[in-house]
Order: sequence, then structure tokens, then C-alpha cells
Amino acid sequence: MIILDKTASKTKCNGIITLIACLLLEMPTQLSASQTPASCNAAQAFASVDKRLKNKHYEEAKSTLDSLRSCPNLSNIEKFNLGWLYGRSRDFHTALTIFNSLPADVPDPSTHQYAIALGQFELSDYKGAVETLKTAQQQGALDSRSANLLGVSYSKLGLYQNAYPVLAEELRSDPHDLLAYLNLVSLFADSDDYENAAKVATRATSVFPENSAVFVALGAADTLRGDYDKGHDDLEKAIQLSPLLAQPRFLLAVSDYKKRDFAKAEAEIKEALDSGVDDSDLHYLLAECMFELDSTKDQAILSELNRAIALNPRNISARTMRGKMLLDQHHAQEAVADLQLAHQVDPNSHSATYALARAYAAVGRKGEAKVLFSGLSGQVSQDLENQRNMEITDALNERKLKQILSGEP
Repeated sequence: MIILDKTASKTKCNGIITLIACLLLEMPTQLSASQTPASCNAAQAFASVDKRLKNKHYEEAKSTLDSLRSCPNLSNIEKFNLGWLYGRSRDFHTALTIFNSLPADVPDPSTHQYAIALGQFELSDYKGAVETLKTAQQQGALDSRSANLLGVSYSKLGLYQNAYPVLAEELRSDPHDLLAYLNLVSLFADSDDYENAAKVATRATSVFPENSAVFVALGAADTLRGDYDKGHDDLEKAIQLSPLLAQPRFLLAVSDYKKRDFAKAEAEIKEALDSGVDDSDLHYLLAECMFELDSTKDQAILSELNRAIALNPRNISARTMRGKMLLDQHHAQEAVADLQLAHQVDPNSHSATYALARAYAAVGRKGEAKVLFSGLSGQVSQDLENQRNMEITDALNERKLKQILSGEP
């Protein structure tokens, strides 16, 4: 589940908080579990589940919640907390079932409707979330959390003209709502209006001069609108404020990579890794820099790619590069495994598609290779033949920037 609660964002979330604000990390602070018999001790169960969730042991958490759910003597507040924890465990269907079974004033009308809308949002039922929150709006129960979620839901539906007034009004009523600023930046970025995205982010930096997230947002917006030097300065400021934040480190290194200053990019990445930032994209980009500087260091390069994939098995760029290297080293079968996954995750990646076609041909799967080759134009195929890797391109950088602005992983 997500939370668009400005207090939680200041204390619990690392990095930029935008359309998908951050993982829900704690139960509403105004709620508490009353004591129940030892066999159904809600307070004890909630504490146990909270600990498991902090360690990302979701299945164990749900098992405990399932046991507690069968208890006959839970209060309505405890049931609400139970639903909230199911949401944190990523079982949004069960969370919604519980919320909908409770009276509309548990724990209060505003929080109740927010919880339902949040569950609908997480299940990609953006229309349902909008309808729920519009009801709250008509009843005068649209607090800051709900206002942000309503704006985000409109944006997910592409209804930017509806999202803007909601978020703008929230900022007028509370000029210190960090999430409203970041959600508004994302709104403009989603509609490719990077000038206004940068303007809103600039306003946010004046209100939150010590918050790294707003400088990441500003750096991404400035880069997307073509002011690379300004974007570079913004990202350096974000790193100064939060040295362990991976996003600005990656974007800063990418900017130097694109200038073909591979040594500088490599040094920046190694500094980040040495400082404790262990990020999949950083390891992948380091492998790219190492290849450009000395392509004979196969084992060292593969080691970085292995680490990138261990941290994020769905890292398309790392899978594609490793698959190509394995293919060049005549390990075609191993290459197929990497490239199949890369192609599955992103069928539109020409680089992964072309490399997979080559790998299929190398292992004798001629028919499948022909199908993939036929899907690429002759010019694209020629470009891919002549260019070792197309993942570090303007398109990749723009996609990464947009992901950061929208809060995507």
C-alpha cells in the first residue's frame, strides 16, 4: 500500500516521493489495539506483524494476520488495524474486504474512506478511488492525504485537468505539503510539461531547502527540459544533502557517461558504492564504464553485472549486457536465459530483442530467431549490429528520469 501522508514522508521515506508516494510503513498513529484474550492478543500480533513487515517478510506477516482474523472478539478498531496491516502485507483484496465490512465511521469517516480509496488505488482501480474520494470531498472530509491521493488517481487516469486543481488547492491551503509539491511535479512530468515541473520543483526547494527529494525532482525536470548544467548542479545538491541516496548518484554518473567521460563516471560510482550505496543501476553503469575503459576485463565487468542482477533480477540493462557478453564468450545457452527475461520484461527493447535473436540462432532455435529478427527493421538491425549496447542512450536516460519523477522503481 502507499501512503500520501506528509508526516510519514518526512520521517520514513528515502528518495523522491511522487505519484506512488512511498511504501506504507506504519499503522495510523491515532489507532491502538485493545487487549484481548491471550489466544487472540491483537496488540501482540500487531507488534509481531509490524516487525516482520519491516524485514519484508510478507508471507509470514499474512500468516499471523490470517490467524488473528478468525478471532471472534476483535473490536472494530482492531479489525481496521487488521485491514491496514493486510494492506502493508500487499494483500489489498483482503484489506478492502475488511474495510468495507466496517461501519463508515471506523475509526472516523475521513480515515475510513481514505483507507478504502488507498486499497482501490493499489489494485489499479483508479476510477473507484476517484469515486470514493469524491464522496469524501462532497462530505467535506477530504484531508491532505485524501487530496493527494485524489490528485494522483486523476493523474493515473490521464485526467490531468482534474488532477491539477485538486493538488493546487491543497498547496494553497497548506503551502508546506511536501507531497503535494512532488505530486504536482509528477503531474506536469507525466504530461511532458517539464518547464512547469521545474517551476514547481524550484518552489519546493525554497520551502524545503534541506530536503534532497525536491532537488532530485528539480534535477530530473531540469535535465528533461534540456538544462543539463542546472540539472547537474541540482543532483550534486541532492547528493550533498543525502549522500546515501542512489537516484542522484546514478543520474550524475549517467550525465558524465553520456559526455564520454567514462573515468569520471566510474570514479563517481565507485565513490557512491564505497560510501554504502548498493544499487543495481549503479553496478550496471559501472560495468558499462569499465567496458568502455578496458573491455578485456571480462571477469571484473561480469562481477558488477552479477551484483546488479542479484540486487534487481529484473534489471533489463544488466541482463542484456551480461547476455551479450556470455554470447560473445560462446556461452549461448546461458545468454538465452538472461536475454529471454530481458525481452519478457521489456518486449520493446530493441537491444534485448536483437541479442535474444542472435542467442536463439546460436543454440539452433532458428525459427524463433527469425521471428524476432523479422520484428526489427533493417535499419534497426544494422544499427544494433554496429553498436555494442543501446541501453545507455537518450531514451534510457529519459525513461529513468521519468521513472524517478513518477516514483516508479
